[in-house]
Amino acid sequence: MKQLFLLLLLLSVVYSCGSDSEGSPGKDINQTVDNQGWSVPIGLINGSGRPFALAKDPLLFPVKDIDFIADDALVAVVNMGNETRIYPYSYLSKFESVNDNIGDVSFSMTYCPITHSALVMNRDYRDNNFVLRASGYLLNDNVILWDEASESFWSQMLVQSVKGPYTNEFNTTFNFIEMTWNTVRENFPDAMVFSLSSITNSSQEVEANKPDVKLGDDVYGVLGRSLNQKIGSAENVKNTKIFIYHYDDFGENTTLLFDVIANKQTLIIGNRDEHYITSYINDGNAEFEAVQNEFPIVMKDSDDNYWNVFGVAVEGPRAGERLVSPIAFFALFWAWDEFYDDFIFVD
Repeated sequence: MKQLFLLLLLLSVVYSCGSDSEGSPGKDINQTVDNQGWSVPIGLINGSGRPFALAKDPLLFPVKDIDFIADDALVAVVNMGNETRIYPYSYLSKFESVNDNIGDVSFSMTYCPITHSALVMNRDYRDNNFVLRASGYLLNDNVILWDEASESFWSQMLVQSVKGPYTNEFNTTFNFIEMTWNTVRENFPDAMVFSLSSITNSSQEVEANKPDVKLGDDVYGVLGRSLNQKIGSAENVKNTKIFIYHYDDFGENTTLLFDVIANKQTLIIGNRDEHYITSYINDGNAEFEAVQNEFPIVMKDSDDNYWNVFGVAVEGPRAGERLVSPIAFFALFWAWDEFYDDFIFVD
């Protein structure tokens, strides 16, 4: 009888250890917290959840025909093939994501007015062609992008899906360069510009909430992440090395800096007065040096190639080739600090 009692007591202990407080067997402790499908703590998610107006296939206008943008206004400049397109931040703020194409390349030019972060996201992912719009949700006050067809949500500053079928997967990006309108107007008169009249069929209106952008408030960060990396845990993403550059690290002349980032020799080229910083991977054994007073040509290498600010060789044996860029963009430093822990500052 005593042995039967002990057996029943043991079974009751085992059963209670494998059950939650409501008696469902085998439930993991993390499942008791309803995270509503987000891969990040739901306490970090805020916003209305009301999607922004859709911006797709915008009508663009030549730089030379536009006279209503202030010289010091900040713009994102995208160059692919022989085309250059300009997206002023003040106009992007209304949508926070503009879906566009150059040739057969589909991309979304994104901008978050709270964190001052812009990023060109690839819209071709696996077998999908995303149409990315601002979801109305924010992660650490940074825009979360949403593709309705796949029901996937993407954090801009993580460059990673945080909800849906691709959770924790990384997307790819395309290079862009932040400049002032004055630099664009003087050097790229034939480029095409996105403006408030570029989208005429918005289903809903969203008021721009972008504060005035002040030069020098942002920092340029290069993610120490392999371009081939497809997935990452929250802990690994948080510990990604971020190489931080400020305009004070560059002078009135074109300045070329060198770093090893994600095991790649990386060139960081910038000019404080002309207001640009961009970066490229040195894919060979050539040595590079800055070129002065020939913008948009900004550097040359030891093999007699001359490279423009978009990383394209315009003269020399490699003429027409384009250097690959790491994942890099501007954002306010407090925003970088919310997403990442490991920072390396230029000496």
